[in-house]
Amino acid sequence: MQISTDLGVWIAAIATIGILSFAFKDNPLYRLVENVYVGVSAGHALVLGWINIRDQGIGPLIDDGDWSLLVPIALGILLYTRFFKKISWLSRFPLAMLVGIGTGLAIRGTIGSQIVNQIKSTILPLNSINNAIIIFGTLGVLIYFFFSREHTGPLKHVSTFGRCIMMVSFGAAFGSTVMGRMALLINRLHFLYANWLGIIR
Repeated sequence: MQISTDLGVWIAAIATIGILSFAFKDNPLYRLVENVYVGVSAGHALVLGWINIRDQGIGPLIDDGDWSLLVPIALGILLYTRFFKKISWLSRFPLAMLVGIGTGLAIRGTIGSQIVNQIKSTILPLNSINNAIIIFGTLGVLIYFFFSREHTGPLKHVSTFGRCIMMVSFGAAFGSTVMGRMALLINRLHFLYANWLGIIR
């Protein structure tokens, strides 16, 4: 058993204990670690933002003479006109472009990943129990949300089957989330016992 003498390990261990201490109650150590984390994250984001502007905007503009970059640079500067009341209306132009481009990309991505690919993944041959569960489970869930007719007779049984499929799916998703969080906790405990305190290897 040998406690670590590395300053970085000690800082990480104290931060880990501070964050985990919130499980008992709110305390000054937790608030300190939380504020430090938020501050470091904000500083890191600021530095990455500046590096992005320097490497993809100012650098190519000055070094390579790519004058087309003046347009996104000017639009980025216009975003800051919101801080000046008289010219704050100018910030609407870059915001409109951001919203328009973002919406277009989101719609294209959503249609591709959540509609087209989902349909492709459901069109399967009925040659295995897994494919049968996927096909009939999908149909059952779709019929469960079909409200144009009352769910009576065979429709009611298919709807109930679809609800059961959803319950299994939600349970599996919740279990996966819990296991992911438990893996993170085990990782931090292993760090405390192995890297910091040296109790285990």
